Amino acid sequence: MRVTITFHGPFRVATGNGRPGIDAVVDRDNLLPASTLKGLMRDSAERLLPGLPRLVEAVFGGPHHPTPWGWEAARFQDGDPEGQPVVAVRARVRLDEDAGAALRDHLLYGEEVWAHSAEFTVSQHGPLPETGGPLLDRDGHLAVLACAAAGVHSLGAERRRGLGWVQCAPADPVVDETLLSRFTALADQWRSHPRA
Repeated sequence: MRVTITFHGPFRVATGNGRPGIDAVVDRDNLLPASTLKGLMRDSAERLLPGLPRLVEAVFGGPHHPTPWGWEAARFQDGDPEGQPVVAVRARVRLDEDAGAALRDHLLYGEEVWAHSAEFTVSQHGPLPETGGPLLDRDGHLAVLACAAAGVHSLGAERRRGLGWVQCAPADPVVDETLLSRFTALADQWRSHPRA
């Protein structure tokens, strides 16, 4: 499955480390890691399938079995008319919640990435697990993955401050009425199954 990400502004997936003068840095060799993309899609699946953790685990893996799917890090489009991603620095201050004013000595600098679009793939790399619930074939897995990808609308840090707004468009399969019907029927089967 291929997923195209369209960015509606800058984003930041920080490394957790700083460097002199910068409090939050990005990995310039891996701006949007595979682990981040998998986590975003899993979170989206959990929101789309409330009360069905075993279905989410069957697709994304869990303590009893690994996921049969592998995520690749995002690739930024070489032929993108907007050009390659640009890393810039943004300053922000920490506010005193009571006074509504900037706190002294709380000026922070963080890198952010400006890009137009990127693409990543999710590929099957292992056998589909036995679920102990309703049949979950490859098409069912792909329906969950595609809907989970389409449900991602933000990524990275400081999303409440306007960073990381995105649109994700899966292909192979594309999210259309047929796929949405399959996804809904699958969720209904799992809800009605006693062991799901």
